[in-house]
Amino acid sequence: MKWQEDSSLATRMLADLGEEIWIDKKLPHLTELIYCLARSWYQRVKPLPYTPREVALFVAGVGMEKVLLRPHRQHIEGVCDGIHYDADFLDYDDNVGELKTTRKSMKYLPEEMPLVWEIQVKGYMYDLGKDAATLAALCLMGDYAPPFPTLGAWHGTASEQELSNTWQWLCWRRDVLLGHLERGEMPRQFTYNWSFECDNCAYKVLCDARKIVERM
Repeated sequence: MKWQEDSSLATRMLADLGEEIWIDKKLPHLTELIYCLARSWYQRVKPLPYTPREVALFVAGVGMEKVLLRPHRQHIEGVCDGIHYDADFLDYDDNVGELKTTRKSMKYLPEEMPLVWEIQVKGYMYDLGKDAATLAALCLMGDYAPPFPTLGAWHGTASEQELSNTWQWLCWRRDVLLGHLERGEMPRQFTYNWSFECDNCAYKVLCDARKIVERM
């Protein structure tokens, strides 16, 4: 049997999957406040198609959730101080939980747990009045040596002060995003984001263009 690559077909399939994963979340949503506010603004006002990498990672994560969490998943959603949230699952100990799919090496976890993951989990803990949470991650590349992929799970706790500080930060971000949406102005580029977010971001070219215009 002979095979011939059809990259255009793969591109079409990813585009179709990208349309399927669009979720119209209530405004403002906790997750969009954690990440780049310029991107969150664009996705609300002038959305662009997801990048191939975003689609692939999303599909992998959704597939894992359906297989691993079906017996234990509960749909937990609500609103706190005007911020909407949806938690992924409750674990066996009735803790709020979050499930991630990542290319990060398992050998760096949990010592180098991504801060954005911790912020999301702490936001859920604050909303639901929990002092403990579970975080699971499917590391697609394991520790970059067989076997892979590898699934890890960790329990974490946080003090009331930690949760309060995180929630105050999210409320500040809420006000920034809503203010810019009300005024019809994009949040300043490269200001309300994490440095890693610009990699493969479909909106980066727009941010670069605005930066050039400001310098003229």
